[in-house]
Amino acid sequence: MSLSRRFLLPARRLLQQGLQTECCKRLSSNQNLEVEHELETGLATVTLAKAPVNSLDGEFLTSISNTFKKLENDSAVKGILVASKFHGGVYSAGLHIFDLFNRSDSHVSEFWRCVQEWYLDVFGCSKPVVAAINGQAPAGGCAMALVCDYRVMQEGKIIGLNETQLGITAPFYLADLMTATVGARKSRLALQLGYLFSSQEALNAGLVDEVVDLDSVIPRAREQLLMMSKVPQPAFHITKQLLRRENMEVLKATREQDIANFVDFIQRPSVQAVMGKYLESLKKKKTLK
Repeated sequence: MSLSRRFLLPARRLLQQGLQTECCKRLSSNQNLEVEHELETGLATVTLAKAPVNSLDGEFLTSISNTFKKLENDSAVKGILVASKFHGGVYSAGLHIFDLFNRSDSHVSEFWRCVQEWYLDVFGCSKPVVAAINGQAPAGGCAMALVCDYRVMQEGKIIGLNETQLGITAPFYLADLMTATVGARKSRLALQLGYLFSSQEALNAGLVDEVVDLDSVIPRAREQLLMMSKVPQPAFHITKQLLRRENMEVLKATREQDIANFVDFIQRPSVQAVMGKYLESLKKKKTLK
């Protein structure tokens, strides 16, 4: 092994382990979320780390929202990359369905408020945000990618808003975002059927921007983010806000009604029954394993 390689490998291991170095410092870390900041480039990496599959419960959604608020207000941060700690496994399995099953109206209401806040904070972030989709991304995992500006996906995985297969529906603001991304016809079919796209299908539909092998997902996403972060400011920020303002204003104006409608829908006996069957099927799968 060459002398240079002997020194490079330990350095790479330090970075992979998330340890602080001269060029990278950890901004925050907890059992669910890790945030690191490259001092030289200004790029921040948000790593979803909620075992086992990054399911989005109210606490996790709030943690992501608060993190994006802090990064938005940190002038040293020039761009944000969102990846999963479970590299090659799951990007995010989606919303935590236990927050919707056999819960009180007040619990469901508060959970849906967390979903709204997450959308407004991540989708509304004025800085460039790139998704490094290094695993499966159904339902809320797809939503996490959709609210980003650019999406690099691992080959051989799936992605899509498949909520109807679970007996529920995607919120209107995510349905609108899917339509704006892949077009009306493809969006309608995918949302109604709860269709999950393969990586290649997602690329062909425009749902993701690139499909690469697992080892290239994060490096390629970082390259794209670095390029986007160099667009002169405040031109990038203003343009992004201009393009996204209308969608966000619709939600802001109808938040309480959206919550009321969602609670009314989720608490229907027929909807609860479908979710119950789905959760029972998950238990059986775990038992078989």
